[in-house]
Amino acid sequence: MAARSYSSDRPRGFTLIELLVVIAIIAILIGLLMPAVQQAREAASRTSCINNLRQISIAAFSYLDDYKTFPPSRIQGAAYAGELAELAHGAPDEPDGDETLGPTWAVFLLPYLEQRPLYNMWSLQKDYRDSANAQAIVGVVATYLCPSRRGDGDNLSKAYNATWNNVSQYGIPLQADPGAVGDYGANIGSTGYDFWYNVKPNGPFQVGLNMRAGVRLVQIRDGTSNTLLFGERHIPVGKFGQAKWDCSIYDGNTSECSARAGGVNYPLAVSVQDTSAQKFGSWHPGVCAFSFADGRVQLIATGIDPATLELLANMDDGQPVPSFD
Repeated sequence: MAARSYSSDRPRGFTLIELLVVIAIIAILIGLLMPAVQQAREAASRTSCINNLRQISIAAFSYLDDYKTFPPSRIQGAAYAGELAELAHGAPDEPDGDETLGPTWAVFLLPYLEQRPLYNMWSLQKDYRDSANAQAIVGVVATYLCPSRRGDGDNLSKAYNATWNNVSQYGIPLQADPGAVGDYGANIGSTGYDFWYNVKPNGPFQVGLNMRAGVRLVQIRDGTSNTLLFGERHIPVGKFGQAKWDCSIYDGNTSECSARAGGVNYPLAVSVQDTSAQKFGSWHPGVCAFSFADGRVQLIATGIDPATLELLANMDDGQPVPSFD
Protein backbone atom coordinates (compact mmCIF):
# COMPACT_ATOMS: atom_id res chain seq x y z
CA MET A 1 0.00 0.00 0.00
CA ALA A 2 1.29 3.42 -0.90
CA ALA A 3 2.13 5.76 1.99
CA ARG A 4 -0.44 8.52 2.67
CA SER A 5 0.88 11.92 1.76
CA TYR A 6 0.11 15.08 3.71
CA SER A 7 -0.22 18.52 2.19
CA SER A 8 2.51 20.89 3.30
CA ASP A 9 0.10 23.85 3.33
CA ARG A 10 -2.25 22.42 5.94
CA PRO A 11 -3.54 25.21 8.30
CA ARG A 12 -1.89 25.21 11.68
CA GLY A 13 -2.71 27.15 14.91
CA PHE A 14 -0.69 29.78 16.73
CA THR A 15 2.11 28.57 18.90
CA LEU A 16 2.12 29.72 22.52
CA ILE A 17 5.01 32.08 21.83
CA GLU A 18 3.18 33.69 18.91
CA LEU A 19 0.06 34.13 21.03
CA LEU A 20 2.03 35.79 23.80
CA VAL A 21 3.67 38.14 21.30
CA VAL A 22 0.26 39.17 19.93
CA ILE A 23 -1.07 39.77 23.47
CA ALA A 24 2.01 41.84 24.29
CA ILE A 25 1.55 43.96 21.15
CA ILE A 26 -2.12 44.57 21.99
CA ALA A 27 -1.18 45.55 25.55
CA ILE A 28 1.38 48.05 24.23
CA LEU A 29 -1.14 49.55 21.83
CA ILE A 30 -3.70 49.90 24.64
CA GLY A 31 -1.05 51.50 26.81
CA LEU A 32 -0.33 54.02 24.08
CA LEU A 33 -4.01 54.68 23.47
CA MET A 34 -5.13 55.21 27.07
CA PRO A 35 -3.28 58.53 27.64
CA ALA A 36 -4.80 59.86 24.43
CA VAL A 37 -8.28 58.79 25.59
CA GLN A 38 -7.70 60.39 29.00
CA GLN A 39 -6.45 63.59 27.39
CA ALA A 40 -9.48 63.72 25.13
CA ARG A 41 -11.78 63.15 28.10
CA GLU A 42 -10.06 65.88 30.11
CA ALA A 43 -10.23 68.27 27.15
CA ALA A 44 -13.98 67.66 26.94
CA SER A 45 -14.39 68.16 30.70
CA ARG A 46 -12.32 71.34 30.60
CA THR A 47 -14.47 72.69 27.78
CA SER A 48 -17.60 71.89 29.79
CA CYS A 49 -16.11 73.62 32.84
CA ILE A 50 -15.33 76.73 30.79
CA ASN A 51 -18.88 76.72 29.47
CA ASN A 52 -20.22 76.49 33.04
CA LEU A 53 -18.25 79.59 34.02
CA ARG A 54 -19.50 81.36 30.93
CA GLN A 55 -23.10 80.55 31.83
CA ILE A 56 -22.61 81.70 35.42
CA SER A 57 -21.06 84.96 34.20
CA ILE A 58 -23.91 85.56 31.73
CA ALA A 59 -26.33 85.02 34.61
CA ALA A 60 -24.41 87.57 36.70
CA PHE A 61 -24.60 90.13 33.90
CA SER A 62 -28.32 89.47 33.50
CA TYR A 63 -28.67 90.12 37.22
CA LEU A 64 -26.64 93.32 36.74
CA ASP A 65 -29.06 94.44 34.03
CA ASP A 66 -32.02 93.93 36.36
CA TYR A 67 -30.62 95.28 39.64
CA LYS A 68 -27.75 97.58 38.53
CA THR A 69 -25.26 95.69 40.69
CA PHE A 70 -23.67 92.28 40.63
CA PRO A 71 -25.26 89.89 43.12
CA PRO A 72 -23.86 90.10 46.65
CA SER A 73 -21.46 87.39 47.73
CA ARG A 74 -24.01 86.65 50.47
CA ILE A 75 -26.52 88.73 52.37
CA GLN A 76 -26.93 89.86 55.93
CA GLY A 77 -29.27 87.47 57.67
CA ALA A 78 -31.75 88.15 60.43
CA ALA A 79 -29.76 89.95 63.12
CA TYR A 80 -29.69 93.13 65.15
CA ALA A 81 -28.78 96.40 63.45
CA GLY A 82 -25.37 96.70 65.10
CA GLU A 83 -24.01 93.88 62.99
CA LEU A 84 -24.54 95.93 59.83
CA ALA A 85 -22.03 98.48 61.08
CA GLU A 86 -19.54 95.70 61.77
CA LEU A 87 -19.76 94.43 58.21
CA ALA A 88 -19.89 97.83 56.50
CA HIS A 89 -17.38 99.95 58.36
CA GLY A 90 -15.35 97.73 60.65
CA ALA A 91 -16.74 99.52 63.70
CA PRO A 92 -17.85 96.57 65.81
CA ASP A 93 -19.62 96.74 69.12
CA GLU A 94 -18.63 93.10 69.56
CA PRO A 95 -16.02 90.82 67.91
CA ASP A 96 -16.21 90.41 64.14
CA GLY A 97 -16.91 87.07 62.55
CA ASP A 98 -19.99 85.91 64.40
CA GLU A 99 -22.54 87.51 62.09
CA THR A 100 -25.36 85.37 60.76
CA LEU A 101 -25.66 85.55 57.01
CA GLY A 102 -28.22 84.46 54.48
CA PRO A 103 -28.03 82.84 51.02
CA THR A 104 -25.18 83.43 48.57
CA TRP A 105 -24.82 84.61 44.99
CA ALA A 106 -25.54 81.04 43.91
CA VAL A 107 -29.15 81.49 45.04
CA PHE A 108 -29.55 84.92 43.45
CA LEU A 109 -28.44 83.60 40.06
CA LEU A 110 -30.83 80.65 40.00
CA PRO A 111 -33.57 82.43 37.96
CA TYR A 112 -30.99 83.26 35.28
CA LEU A 113 -29.86 79.63 35.04
CA GLU A 114 -33.35 78.27 34.32
CA GLN A 115 -33.80 77.34 37.98
CA ARG A 116 -36.75 79.59 38.88
CA PRO A 117 -38.69 76.83 40.72
CA LEU A 118 -35.69 76.17 42.96
CA TYR A 119 -35.20 79.89 43.54
CA ASN A 120 -38.82 80.31 44.58
CA MET A 121 -38.27 77.94 47.49
CA TRP A 122 -35.92 80.41 49.22
CA SER A 123 -36.81 83.12 51.74
CA LEU A 124 -34.05 85.63 51.17
CA GLN A 125 -34.77 87.76 54.22
CA LYS A 126 -33.76 85.00 56.63
CA ASP A 127 -30.55 83.43 57.85
CA TYR A 128 -29.36 80.54 55.69
CA ARG A 129 -30.51 77.91 58.14
CA ASP A 130 -34.04 79.30 58.04
CA SER A 131 -34.15 80.58 54.47
CA ALA A 132 -35.16 77.45 52.56
CA ASN A 133 -36.79 74.09 52.95
CA ALA A 134 -34.80 70.87 52.83
CA GLN A 135 -35.54 70.33 49.14
CA ALA A 136 -34.12 73.73 48.18
CA ILE A 137 -30.93 73.36 50.21
CA VAL A 138 -30.01 70.09 48.50
CA GLY A 139 -31.03 71.27 45.04
CA VAL A 140 -28.05 70.43 42.85
CA VAL A 141 -27.43 72.67 39.83
CA ALA A 142 -25.29 70.97 37.17
CA THR A 143 -23.89 74.33 36.02
CA TYR A 144 -22.23 74.70 39.41
CA LEU A 145 -20.28 71.45 39.07
CA CYS A 146 -17.00 70.85 37.22
CA PRO A 147 -17.00 67.46 35.43
CA SER A 148 -13.24 67.04 35.91
CA ARG A 149 -13.70 67.19 39.66
CA ARG A 150 -17.11 65.54 39.94
CA GLY A 151 -16.69 62.91 37.26
CA ASP A 152 -15.96 60.30 39.89
CA GLY A 153 -19.17 58.78 41.22
CA ASP A 154 -18.22 59.23 44.87
CA ASN A 155 -17.25 62.86 44.33
CA LEU A 156 -20.53 63.47 42.53
CA SER A 157 -22.50 61.99 45.42
CA LYS A 158 -20.97 64.61 47.69
CA ALA A 159 -22.85 67.23 45.69
CA TYR A 160 -26.02 66.03 47.37
CA ASN A 161 -25.12 65.65 51.00
CA ALA A 162 -22.19 67.84 52.00
CA THR A 163 -22.60 68.85 55.62
CA TRP A 164 -20.72 70.37 58.54
CA ASN A 165 -20.20 68.28 61.62
CA ASN A 166 -18.95 69.79 64.85
CA VAL A 167 -17.17 72.62 63.08
CA SER A 168 -16.09 75.59 65.17
CA GLN A 169 -15.45 79.03 63.72
CA TYR A 170 -14.48 82.06 65.82
CA GLY A 171 -15.13 79.90 68.87
CA ILE A 172 -18.77 79.39 67.91
CA PRO A 173 -19.93 75.82 67.18
CA LEU A 174 -21.66 75.51 63.82
CA GLN A 175 -24.12 72.82 62.84
CA ALA A 176 -25.03 73.45 59.20
CA ASP A 177 -27.70 71.56 57.36
CA PRO A 178 -26.73 69.40 54.39
CA GLY A 179 -26.59 71.36 51.18
CA ALA A 180 -25.68 71.12 47.51
CA VAL A 181 -22.04 71.87 46.86
CA GLY A 182 -20.48 73.68 43.91
CA ASP A 183 -17.09 74.00 42.26
CA TYR A 184 -17.06 77.72 41.44
CA GLY A 185 -16.41 80.65 43.73
CA ALA A 186 -17.02 84.37 43.55
CA ASN A 187 -13.93 86.57 43.69
CA ILE A 188 -13.90 88.43 47.03
CA GLY A 189 -10.57 90.11 46.33
CA SER A 190 -7.16 89.84 47.94
CA THR A 191 -7.99 90.39 51.62
CA GLY A 192 -9.72 87.05 52.15
CA TYR A 193 -12.87 88.79 53.38
CA ASP A 194 -16.01 89.98 51.63
CA PHE A 195 -16.79 92.46 54.42
CA TRP A 196 -14.81 95.05 56.36
CA TYR A 197 -12.41 93.10 58.55
CA ASN A 198 -9.47 95.33 59.53
CA VAL A 199 -9.32 96.46 55.90
CA LYS A 200 -11.92 97.38 53.31
CA PRO A 201 -12.95 94.50 51.01
CA ASN A 202 -11.69 94.93 47.44
CA GLY A 203 -13.36 92.20 45.39
CA PRO A 204 -16.36 92.52 43.06
CA PHE A 205 -18.38 90.28 45.40
CA GLN A 206 -19.11 91.61 48.85
CA VAL A 207 -21.70 91.08 51.56
CA GLY A 208 -25.03 92.68 50.60
CA LEU A 209 -26.04 94.91 53.47
CA ASN A 210 -29.24 96.02 51.80
CA MET A 211 -30.56 92.72 50.52
CA ARG A 212 -29.73 92.64 46.81
CA ALA A 213 -27.23 95.50 46.83
CA GLY A 214 -23.88 94.30 45.53
CA VAL A 215 -20.98 95.94 43.71
CA ARG A 216 -21.80 98.30 40.87
CA LEU A 217 -19.91 98.08 37.59
CA VAL A 218 -18.54 101.61 38.05
CA GLN A 219 -16.84 100.48 41.28
CA ILE A 220 -14.54 98.17 39.30
CA ARG A 221 -12.12 101.02 38.69
CA ASP A 222 -9.23 98.88 37.46
CA GLY A 223 -11.26 97.90 34.41
CA THR A 224 -13.49 94.94 33.78
CA SER A 225 -10.85 93.22 31.61
CA ASN A 226 -8.41 93.31 34.55
CA THR A 227 -10.73 92.00 37.27
CA LEU A 228 -11.66 88.42 38.06
CA LEU A 229 -15.33 87.63 38.54
CA PHE A 230 -15.62 83.87 39.17
CA GLY A 231 -13.12 81.05 39.29
CA GLU A 232 -12.77 77.42 40.25
CA ARG A 233 -12.71 76.78 43.98
CA HIS A 234 -9.77 74.72 45.16
CA ILE A 235 -10.93 71.56 46.93
CA PRO A 236 -8.18 69.20 48.13
CA VAL A 237 -8.30 65.50 47.43
CA GLY A 238 -10.03 63.69 50.27
CA LYS A 239 -12.05 66.74 51.34
CA PHE A 240 -15.16 66.23 49.24
CA GLY A 241 -18.30 66.86 51.26
CA GLN A 242 -16.30 68.27 54.17
CA ALA A 243 -16.31 71.73 55.67
CA LYS A 244 -14.97 74.19 54.96
CA TRP A 245 -13.60 73.00 51.66
CA ASP A 246 -16.71 71.51 50.09
CA CYS A 247 -19.79 72.75 51.93
CA SER A 248 -23.08 74.04 50.54
CA ILE A 249 -22.63 76.66 47.82
CA TYR A 250 -25.83 78.30 49.12
CA ASP A 251 -24.61 78.67 52.72
CA GLY A 252 -23.68 82.27 53.51
CA ASN A 253 -22.51 81.56 57.04
CA THR A 254 -18.98 81.08 55.83
CA SER A 255 -17.47 82.51 52.65
CA GLU A 256 -15.35 79.44 51.89
CA CYS A 257 -18.49 77.60 50.79
CA SER A 258 -19.03 79.88 47.80
CA ALA A 259 -16.09 82.26 47.40
CA ARG A 260 -12.33 82.43 47.09
CA ALA A 261 -9.58 85.05 47.41
CA GLY A 262 -6.52 85.60 45.24
CA GLY A 263 -3.15 87.20 45.81
CA VAL A 264 0.17 87.00 47.60
CA ASN A 265 -1.50 85.42 50.61
CA TYR A 266 -3.78 83.30 48.44
CA PRO A 267 -1.82 82.01 45.41
CA LEU A 268 -3.41 79.52 43.06
CA ALA A 269 -3.32 75.96 44.36
CA VAL A 270 -0.82 73.99 42.28
CA SER A 271 -1.69 70.59 43.71
CA VAL A 272 -4.82 68.76 44.80
CA GLN A 273 -2.87 67.99 47.98
CA ASP A 274 -2.88 71.69 49.00
CA THR A 275 -5.05 71.86 52.13
CA SER A 276 -6.13 75.51 51.83
CA ALA A 277 -9.85 76.31 51.93
CA GLN A 278 -9.48 79.86 50.58
CA LYS A 279 -7.59 79.51 47.30
CA PHE A 280 -8.74 79.24 43.74
CA GLY A 281 -7.65 76.02 42.06
CA SER A 282 -8.81 73.25 39.77
CA TRP A 283 -8.44 69.61 38.83
CA HIS A 284 -7.34 70.58 35.31
CA PRO A 285 -3.60 69.89 34.95
CA GLY A 286 -1.61 73.12 35.15
CA VAL A 287 -4.46 75.58 34.66
CA CYS A 288 -7.45 77.08 36.45
CA ALA A 289 -10.51 78.54 34.69
CA PHE A 290 -11.69 82.08 35.47
CA SER A 291 -14.27 84.48 34.16
CA PHE A 292 -13.57 88.21 34.06
CA ALA A 293 -15.79 91.20 34.68
CA ASP A 294 -15.81 91.90 30.94
CA GLY A 295 -17.53 88.56 30.35
CA ARG A 296 -14.65 86.53 28.92
CA VAL A 297 -13.51 83.17 30.29
CA GLN A 298 -9.81 82.33 30.36
CA LEU A 299 -7.54 79.56 31.56
CA ILE A 300 -4.77 80.86 33.83
CA ALA A 301 -1.64 78.88 34.55
CA THR A 302 -1.40 77.74 38.17
CA GLY A 303 2.15 79.08 38.20
CA ILE A 304 1.00 82.68 37.77
CA ASP A 305 2.91 85.18 39.92
CA PRO A 306 0.80 85.64 43.09
CA ALA A 307 1.42 89.39 42.85
CA THR A 308 -0.19 89.43 39.41
CA LEU A 309 -3.06 87.32 40.71
CA GLU A 310 -3.57 89.90 43.46
CA LEU A 311 -3.86 92.67 40.88
CA LEU A 312 -6.52 90.65 39.07
CA ALA A 313 -8.43 89.91 42.28
CA ASN A 314 -8.38 93.51 43.54
CA MET A 315 -10.85 95.65 41.60
CA ASP A 316 -9.50 98.99 42.77
CA ASP A 317 -5.74 98.93 43.31
CA GLY A 318 -4.94 101.39 40.49
CA GLN A 319 -2.01 99.30 39.26
CA PRO A 320 -1.37 98.03 35.73
CA VAL A 321 -1.57 94.26 35.26
CA PRO A 322 1.48 92.65 33.61
CA SER A 323 1.04 90.02 30.92
CA PHE A 324 0.11 86.63 32.35
CA ASP A 325 -0.84 84.62 29.24
